[in-house]
Amino acid sequence: MIYPIPQKNELTGKAISVSFVSVSGEFKEIAEKVFGNYNIPCNSGLSVVFKYENSKETTYADEISRLTDEKYIIVACENEIVVKASCEKGAFRSANTLAKLIVKNELCEGTLTDFPLFRRRGYIEGFYGPTWENGKRISVMSLMASYGMNTYFYAPKDDIYHRAKWRELYPENELSQLKSLFNSACENYLDFHWTIGPGLTYKYTSDEDFKTLINKIKSVYDIGVRNFGLLLDDIPSKFQYEDDEKAFDSVVDAHIDLVNKTYVALKEIDAAINLTVCPTQYSGDCNEYYITKFGSNIPADVDLFWTGAEICSRVLTVREANELTNATKHKPLYWDNFPVNDCEMFQEMHMGALIGRDKELYKHCEGIISNVMEYAECSKIPLMTIADYLWNPLAYNPDESLKNAHKEMLGDKAESFFYFADHLGVSCLTRYSSHYMGQVLSDVSFLETSGEKEKALELLNSYITEMKKCLALISDTDVPLFAELQKWVRKFSMCCDLLDDIYEAKVNSSQENREKLAENLQKYNSDGTILTGFCLREMAEKTLLNM
Repeated sequence: MIYPIPQKNELTGKAISVSFVSVSGEFKEIAEKVFGNYNIPCNSGLSVVFKYENSKETTYADEISRLTDEKYIIVACENEIVVKASCEKGAFRSANTLAKLIVKNELCEGTLTDFPLFRRRGYIEGFYGPTWENGKRISVMSLMASYGMNTYFYAPKDDIYHRAKWRELYPENELSQLKSLFNSACENYLDFHWTIGPGLTYKYTSDEDFKTLINKIKSVYDIGVRNFGLLLDDIPSKFQYEDDEKAFDSVVDAHIDLVNKTYVALKEIDAAINLTVCPTQYSGDCNEYYITKFGSNIPADVDLFWTGAEICSRVLTVREANELTNATKHKPLYWDNFPVNDCEMFQEMHMGALIGRDKELYKHCEGIISNVMEYAECSKIPLMTIADYLWNPLAYNPDESLKNAHKEMLGDKAESFFYFADHLGVSCLTRYSSHYMGQVLSDVSFLETSGEKEKALELLNSYITEMKKCLALISDTDVPLFAELQKWVRKFSMCCDLLDDIYEAKVNSSQENREKLAENLQKYNSDGTILTGFCLREMAEKTLLNM
């Protein structure tokens, strides 16, 4: 199985074995670059022809009742593969799919027709905390593009020129880095959105502040960016300047005025500019005064960010999307605060699969943009599951998608990594984790109460052995993913020690073993890092009680 799952895969005929390919056609350069990313030689071998075709077959998707520039068709025969696409973006998507089929040995004769269901699919670097280095950003961009995402928002809260020092132009070095990032997004067919958050100090009645704002945006426009965001989130809900309070009836009126003036000014610079806004009320009851007035009084083609019923929403539903559309005259562009783990969530590591998003949501919103963690490598795993959902939510399977993400990141080490990943599912989506551990410890308890203590000990010891193998794996800080996880690795090490103590106490209920178990249980519980579920503490406490 390849991910994201294609919409219509009828490659069901005779298997086609491919080691080398010979690429030709209108999109030859794009295809060869993609194949190179998958280490597929392009100097000889099976003929792969990329054809430009601007027809209904390659541009229109009946399932979503709209044109799309990301549709493609792959027709595979034993002696030749023909790929049809209407533009570079479709060719890029098709080349990634074909490359995955080749490296996974899943290419067979037949036809594959594919396109995304969600229009806007991407992520936003919008967290509080240390910003990503450009190398990390580009790495994530490349992976997400290969998984079908098409949008990236630049909005790091701790980029001082984005928020705290919004009035200041980027110094030459920082602007050069931003340009490099923009170029990388273009190379990966990601729409690059640069955002600014002036609301902490912006004076709504100041012509000088407005001129400064537009000048700042124009400086980024000059490096090639055409998509912009005006973020009014996480700012004071009351006026900070007396002149503003006198000029406007309420804060929402000032925000409407700012958005509309910005929109007009940007369209005067370039009619092709797109604007996205995040209101100060970006979650909760979509029928409240602020959001209904705000949405109803800004231009229809301005995208409106919304996080859902909560800042970090457990579910996103069709009903809620329709309610927001009715209230604001804007379909929501979801700013999904998963997998982000900043602020009060800093002790959690959100590396589970995306769940709780309606399968039909693609029909009722502009798209979903997921907020990432300060940990770039860790963010890749949940982002891959998000990409799978956004491309084809009707076929999305969270468990299988997560398994694939682990394999993408770790290859044959994924099986051992599972014993750690089992404990990294807690997030706004679910407060439950350690499902496999819970089952193992439940089975151990059942065997004990059934009078089969030896089998219980054997099962527990086998599990501890696998946990320790996993600990050895994830302790290697030369692996970027594991280096980011060290805070949770240390807690995992304590977990392994505690399991050892439980086992020893069950084998020999001496006072010494009891004291050691009690001491390490207290040590484990006093560490605030969120890892295992209640099942571990329950087993330790029951063991102490029965000694």
